[in-house]
Formats: sequence, structure tokens, C-alpha cells
Amino acid sequence: MASTNTEIAALLREYAELLGLTGGDQFRVRSYEKAAKAVAGYPDDLGTMPETALTRVPGVGSSVAAKIAEYRRTGTIKAVDELRAKLPAGVRELAKVPGVGPKRALQLVRELGITSASELAEAAKGGRLRGIAGFGPKSEERILRGIDVAASDAALRDALRALPADATENDIYAVLAAQLGSAADAGRAGLIRTQYIRGDLHTHTDLTDGIVSLEGMIAAAGARGYEYYAVTDHAPNLVMQRMTDEKILAQREQLRALADTTGMTLLHGTELNIAPDGSVDWDEDFLSGFDICLASIHSAFEQDRATMTKRFIAAAENPQVNIIGHPLTRKVGRRPPVQVDLEALYAACARTGTALEINASPDRMDLPPEHIAAAREVGVRFAVDTDAHSLVDLTNMRFGVAAARFGGLTTEDVINAWPLDRLEEFLRKDRSSLTTYRCASHTLRSTSCAVS
Repeated sequence: MASTNTEIAALLREYAELLGLTGGDQFRVRSYEKAAKAVAGYPDDLGTMPETALTRVPGVGSSVAAKIAEYRRTGTIKAVDELRAKLPAGVRELAKVPGVGPKRALQLVRELGITSASELAEAAKGGRLRGIAGFGPKSEERILRGIDVAASDAALRDALRALPADATENDIYAVLAAQLGSAADAGRAGLIRTQYIRGDLHTHTDLTDGIVSLEGMIAAAGARGYEYYAVTDHAPNLVMQRMTDEKILAQREQLRALADTTGMTLLHGTELNIAPDGSVDWDEDFLSGFDICLASIHSAFEQDRATMTKRFIAAAENPQVNIIGHPLTRKVGRRPPVQVDLEALYAACARTGTALEINASPDRMDLPPEHIAAAREVGVRFAVDTDAHSLVDLTNMRFGVAAARFGGLTTEDVINAWPLDRLEEFLRKDRSSLTTYRCASHTLRSTSCAVS
């Protein structure tokens, strides 16, 4: 799916990483990270946009715009080349190994002279990493697992990236079948298709780490013909997003005000953080004001299997949690899945009426397609969501649906292929009641509308 935007975004992301490695100002690092995300998610082609219009892209100031213009003229960015030259050989390759990252990569090159993933694997197997500050047996295990994951995911990652920007659901399905083997859908009637999806239940705005306003995301979702749409910005325990009670409640009011501008039912939700002990951000009273709650793991990825399993089950048993987001936290070729007893997780979700997400981002594909059929067989329901942080991300639903088809799912298995009234019944979970509020001619469940 290479394009000018993705190429520029990759260079800006690399520049931010290089700035951090070479002692650059952290404010500049974050600015370039934000710019990279904005460029990657921008719907128009930056390769054809007038140079004077580049600063209209959210997060792109004059300095970033100048680098984009330079890339368009020369095919490179001089500042990136200069910072690359300052780093020892091998740092960039090691930094891409899941579980290493840029700072540890620099440490490994300087202290052990390691310059490749194969050398790193040998050092880890030989116990040589333990003499470096911050490394130990668990680090070695994590790094070896990361190297294995990167190798096993490489073919799938490359095949997905090679797809054209307008790849269809069938194209994506063909890639999954070629890379992962036999699908689970042989002979099963009524398989899920993109046109059967009635709404997206996991999306973000610029209130947290999205790059588009609430109004912009709602308008784009409406243009896709959805019947309902959920806004689920991050909760406060993901500290970097700077969420507060006041901000989320103000967004709820804003969502209420926008209810008259769209034919969709708007759901106000949040993506909660599953803490190491399985708890989530807000208490039950506060959570009861949301229409939908996802809960996802964003930290402490290295917990042992038993602890991680208890963590997931605690979240599934929370009466306010409707969906477990990107369940294995994996990023294709970049982050290995967490260690969890999948059979126990599936059983808990089926028992508690908690859906598992099939995250449609091609960088995640999580729940992985090859695991979906086993979860379906024990009665798990699923939400196929984009986890959109930009307008472009909203188009990724086809990747999630292709994965769902690979797992043999029908509309009966996918909660956001259901009519609104059935979805609402599912979202009630163990709650004793759920009040529906109406704002003019459209529906919005919120504590701040007038009761109908």
C-alpha cells in the first residue's frame, strides 16, 4: 500500500526516532511523531498537493512542510540522512527487532558490537546480554521471541504492504489464505462481508491521539453509510493522552449537539486501559454513563501467562466492559503477542457476554485471523473495528472483515453487523437498565440529553 504519504510518514517517523537517539529535544521528537501520524492518515495525496497547502495538514508546520517539499523534489530528506550518518552501523536494524527499540539498540551496538538480528540472537542464546545494564534472562527470552515473531510475520507483513491502496476485501482474503493456509470458512453459508457492517465501534479523535476532529470523524463515518458509530477516545490511565473527567464529559455534550447533523446513531464510548491487575480507569458509576466501553492492554506486555490470563478475565468480568480491544496487542512484525491462555480467555468472554475485537488495522490484524475460528466455536461474539485515528483508517474495515471471513464468521457472530436494538441489548451486559435518550430526530444515549 505504498504511496507518497506513507513514504513521507516513514521518513518523518524515522527522523523523530533519530532525534531521540542523538539527544534531540523531546518536544521536537513528539512534534515529528505527530506529524508522521498526520501525514500517514491524510486522505489526499501529498505528492500532488501545492506546496503552499502542505501546512493545512493537521500537525504539519512550516519546518515539516519544508521537509515534505524537499522529499518531493529530491526523493530524500537531508536532515534524515545526516542523522543516520551519526549512528553506528546496525542500530537501525536492531531497533526494528520487537522487544529492543532504539535506545537498547544503541546500547547493544556500543557495548557488545552487535550489528544484526542474527548476531543478537546468538548473543541472547549465549547469555551475553546479561552483562549489560537493564538486560537479564527475561530480556533474552523477550528478544528471542521478538526475532522469531519478526521472521514469521515478515511474509504476511510484506504481502499486506504490497497490496494496492484500493485492494478489495477479496484481495485481502486471498493474501490471508496464501500466507496462513486453509481458511475456516469452507462450506459455511452467509459469511460476513464489508457491506453487512452497520457501524464502527472503536474510533479516536484529536481529543487524544487521533488527528481529526469529532465533527470530521462523524462526517466521514456518515459518508460510509453506517447506521451507528462509536467514538471511543482513550481513558486517563494512558497518561500521555492527558484525558480527564472534564474532557470526556465535554465530548459527550459535543456528541449530543452533533446528533442532529447525522442520520447515524452516535454512541459515546471510551477505550479503557486494562491495568496489570485487571482493573480499568474509572469506577462503575462513571462508566455507567458511557454507551460502550472497550478495554485494551497498553502496558506491562511481558507478564507471565498465568498473570496475563487473570488480567484479561478480570476485564471481561467487569460488567461495564463490552469489548476486549486488540486482544493480543500484537503489531505485525513489530510486537509479539502477549502470553495468554486463549482457551480461558475465550471461555470468559463467552460466559460474560464480552466481545473480542478483530482490529482491522493492517498493522495489527488482532485477533489474528488464524485464532478466530477457535473463539467462534466456544460461543464468542466479535466486533470488527478499525481503531481509526484518521480518515484513512476508516477505510480499513475491509481488512478486518477479510480476517473475520477467514475465521468463518457470519453476521450472527459480529455484533456490529446487528441491528441497533440487538446491539444495544448486547451492550447492556449485566446492567439492570439502560436509558435511551433522544435528541431531536436522531438517537444518542447520553446522560445529558432530554429523556424521551
